Amino acid sequence: MLPTYYACTACGERFDFSRREAVYVTSSNAAPLASQLQGGDLLQAPVRPGWCKDCDKVTIVEDIAPLRDFENAYGAVRAGGTIEYPFDTTGIAAEDAQALVESYLRWRMGRHHAPRALCCGGIRYQFLDVATPLLKHHECDFGFIEGRSHIGGYNGPGPGVYSEADIPVYSSEGVMIGRLTWHDRGSDVWQVVPDEYPKVESP
Repeated sequence: MLPTYYACTACGERFDFSRREAVYVTSSNAAPLASQLQGGDLLQAPVRPGWCKDCDKVTIVEDIAPLRDFENAYGAVRAGGTIEYPFDTTGIAAEDAQALVESYLRWRMGRHHAPRALCCGGIRYQFLDVATPLLKHHECDFGFIEGRSHIGGYNGPGPGVYSEADIPVYSSEGVMIGRLTWHDRGSDVWQVVPDEYPKVESP
């Protein structure tokens, strides 16, 4: 689970995530991107918190385990077990869990590019959910950047119903190609607009 935000231990400066989730398009609609996508064509991207060294900010980074981990997960759900990666299957019907893990396995088998920082698509990042090394806050003499979590309740229809979701959409190789906006829960259809990574100047 991602922290609510990160903050400097000395000066208290706060670093927020610009986005906290991302999805892959697994169908042929990825190129060119369709204006509508079925929910079944999308996979929630496994992510971890990181610091992008190109954008100089907190971001989400793809969490891509070795293929063997996906094969083991598929075997576990087929045997009736539960898993936590690439997603937590607790409370999910066995058939649904198996179908979803199979989709992740197919995605992982076809994935070639190294994990990306999903703010810019770069590979110069540092994970923030590890004990060491600590990330020094360069604006301070003594501060380090650490996660802060606050548990809050939410009881609503989910993103894209009352307001635009603004969830980034990526190809199976982690290239940003669009954003989810509105969601029709009855038909499970998402409206999508094209988008791409922002241009980042070389350091």
